[in-house]
Parts: sequence; structure tokens; C-alpha cells
Amino acid sequence: METSFRTSRPQRYLYAMVEGLPGWWRPPREGVGAGAVTARPVRDLFLIASPIVSPPGRTPGAQARHHDVVGSLLEATSVVPFRFATVVPEMDIDGWLDARMPLIRASLAEVRGCVEMTVRLLRLDPRIERSPGANGVAGFLRIVADRLIERAGLPNWRYCPTGSGGNAAASLAFLVPRADISVFLAHIAPIAARTEGVAVVPTGPWPPYSFLAALERETAPTAGSVSA
Repeated sequence: METSFRTSRPQRYLYAMVEGLPGWWRPPREGVGAGAVTARPVRDLFLIASPIVSPPGRTPGAQARHHDVVGSLLEATSVVPFRFATVVPEMDIDGWLDARMPLIRASLAEVRGCVEMTVRLLRLDPRIERSPGANGVAGFLRIVADRLIERAGLPNWRYCPTGSGGNAAASLAFLVPRADISVFLAHIAPIAARTEGVAVVPTGPWPPYSFLAALERETAPTAGSVSA
């Protein structure tokens, strides 16, 4: 993540790089730091950004504004959202983008026409850890996740377990073609309806955060892998 703590130079808060921005798109009135959100042409793409005085703190309000701006871009052909608090000095933006453009374009191609759908798995009944074949709560949740993956029939997914023991939970993120959201939900509905002791909660659509190569030297999980 690129940040600068010098307030003497103009800075930009970066939200996303976008391909195929709809002509009717209108951003939220204010972005992070209360600056006006704009779409800056970068060759055949658009950089979504706003002016900011200094890097923001990770407050609920700032994070909500970030997600509101990125969420408003879901109808674009392809969106590469930047991580929260990506701030770059105005004079350095061209070089910052040039250094990352091959990765940005590869990411745009990977998620083109798709959105992220998340399925949360929450334990309701403590007895599930004694189910046949399950290795505790985490093991049972993974069994449910594998059933969802099979039913969804999609090649790109991420499994993320959280907690441990009786507090174990998990989520699955799927990269779903925008036109197939209803088909995806119909495919996984039988698992959600028949699974006892676990709440299977689909949410979305969201920007495809889970399926983008890291732009700030972060390590992204590979397709079909478990995210630690």
C-alpha cells in the first residue's frame, strides 16, 4: 500500500481502476475525507479517486465511504478495487499506475463481467462437531463448503475459515458472471435448505476483492485454495 504523510503536496485517495464505466454513472456525493469523487481517464480506462489531505484512519465511517464508492461501480465492465487507504501524491500517480499497469490489466481481464458472491457459514448447533466424518466444527464447515463448491460448479472460489473450536466459522467467495447470479443462487439453494446445524447465508453482489492479484505486495490466495 502506498501512503504519504506529507500534507504539503496534493494527494489522491484511490478507489479503483475501471474498464467500461457506464456513461450514466454518478459517484456518491463525498468520498473518504469528504473530497469529491472523480473519474480520471487513463488511456482506455478510468481511475476513480478523490482529493485527500492525509491518509485516513480505519474508522467505520471511512471504510463505509470507501465501499460505497467501489460498490457504485458494479455495473462497469470490469473493476479492480484498490485496498482501503491507498493514497498517492498527485504528482506520483502516473508513475504509480505505470508500474502496476500490467498487473491491473491482467486483473481486469480476470474479473471482466463478474462480481463476487459470498456465502457465510455459521454454526447454529454445537452438536455438529460430532457428525460422522467431521473433524470438529471446522471440519464440518469444510464439508458443507465442499458441497456448495460442487453445486455452484464455478472454477473460481476462495474458502476462508475463521475462529477455532466452537467459535469456528467460514466464508466462501465465488466469482460469478453478473448475468448468472440468479442461477448461482438456485444451484446452492438445496444445500442451504438441507444443511442442519449451520446457517448458510449468501450475500452480494460485491466488487471482486477476493479474486485480484495483490497490487501492494500482498499475497492473494490462488484459485480453489484455502485462505489462511
